[in-house]
Amino acid sequence: MGWNDHVEFIEVRCKQCGEISDWEFWDAIGQERYVGKVGQLLGVDATRSGKCPQCGSGEGEQIEEEDDEAEE
Repeated sequence: MGWNDHVEFIEVRCKQCGEISDWEFWDAIGQERYVGKVGQLLGVDATRSGKCPQCGSGEGEQIEEEDDEAEE
């Protein structure tokens, strides 16, 4: 089981800066395991869970996937 088993990447638009990017959402186990030295060694930061990677705001809205299939 790797670190990425505990994180979900969701495309979100930040309400603060308007940036659209993949935000990291860590589960409780990942947040406990991958903060501090272990996270630093792996190059991950579980404390960023639910925050904009651009400005650090916690306010955003998920981007809904649009159905691009053409009707036949």
